[in-house]
Amino acid sequence: MVGKWISFYVPSPLKMKFLNKNNLLHYSWIIVFVAVVVQGVGSAIRMSFGVMIDPLADSFGWTPGEVGLSYGLMSIISALFSPVAGWLGTKYGAKKTMFIGSFLFLVGMIMTGNTQTLLGFYISYGVLFGISQSMLLVPIIPAVATWFRRHLGIATGIIMVSWSLGPALMIQLLAVLLENNGWNNTFIIIGIYGFGILIILLLIFKNTPEQSGRIPFGTLLGDKPLITSGERFNQLQKSYESYAYKTNSFWNLVNLHFLGCVGHAIILIAIIPLAISRGINPITAAGILSTISLVSVSTRFLGPILSDYFGSKIIFFVSFIGQGLGVLLLINATSVMDFYVFAIIWAIPYGGEGGPFPVVNRQYYGHMPMGTIYGWQILGAGIGMAIGGMIPGVIFDLYGNYNIAIYLSAIFSIAGGILVFFLNNTKESLIPDWPEVEN
Repeated sequence: MVGKWISFYVPSPLKMKFLNKNNLLHYSWIIVFVAVVVQGVGSAIRMSFGVMIDPLADSFGWTPGEVGLSYGLMSIISALFSPVAGWLGTKYGAKKTMFIGSFLFLVGMIMTGNTQTLLGFYISYGVLFGISQSMLLVPIIPAVATWFRRHLGIATGIIMVSWSLGPALMIQLLAVLLENNGWNNTFIIIGIYGFGILIILLLIFKNTPEQSGRIPFGTLLGDKPLITSGERFNQLQKSYESYAYKTNSFWNLVNLHFLGCVGHAIILIAIIPLAISRGINPITAAGILSTISLVSVSTRFLGPILSDYFGSKIIFFVSFIGQGLGVLLLINATSVMDFYVFAIIWAIPYGGEGGPFPVVNRQYYGHMPMGTIYGWQILGAGIGMAIGGMIPGVIFDLYGNYNIAIYLSAIFSIAGGILVFFLNNTKESLIPDWPEVEN
């Protein structure tokens, strides 16, 4: 029976030749497309939150710090639930997990659009939307990894682009919706349309290539199928996760994600109100964040690919140090030109900072299921986004400007660059190879 199973999944030389010439026909690219849109929809509201600060503050009389606290709460809830979301994705499948996340996204957006109190805003946006974020964004990356026996860097690069294009498009869309519909209806509209898009795409999503009668992309004729289901799979998952938890790089990667996210969350949340406080009009200020998102597309795409070929450590180091030093351009920025020059320069290292994580997981831990491991890394990222998201508002409430927040952003990012030196060499796996199906 196993022999028949292997012959079914390993194509003939003629079929393999056809696949090599027509790689775009592989269903893995449909999975990547679904991941791109899901990540884009899921991250857009989160990454473009800076557009909402002034409208919410003006509408209710809240301070920037109070509004920023909702972002921090959302990030904390999302972070704390991320390991659970990763486990759910591995245990029950990414598709079911993301269906639930899509429903919570709809409920959270509608409740946020109808909220009248700060507490209600914290519950709807901070808690419900926070949980939906983890259930949408965490399981899909490990699921995509199962579709790629090789060349995961290319797939990751394409997906990471959505983290730039999604916010870039959403920032401008939010500005238009806020102008024409008010903030209440804006949340409701985004919730309904976003939910519809997510459900349609999840209908064509498949958890693993084996479940859909296909082979992973990059499979060669000599490759045996990997164990992907059954009791043996569950036992292996637990033992291999225990291997991973005992490696220093596992915890260093969690901390690295934390430091990087504090560093850039400060800027992503503060850049629009910072520019407005220095005399830039709101539409032009929103364009600064859009520019960051658009320029970062290049390194979001190239970062994972370069990590795949040259190792992730050098990409991490250059990105973190560049992100830390680049923010210092904001200290004396006063003109539109100053802010847009900053946006272009800073976006390059910022875009390269997050993409290598799925690739370095493959380099360190091979083909083991990454759901829970990636969830722990997103836990670090989420706490970093929470702290970084709250810092600008608190600093402004205390001092009336954002200068200290800018310096803190630089410190956290540079600290991440230093931490890179403590990561293991990416040329050697840190745990035993994930088993293949035996003949």
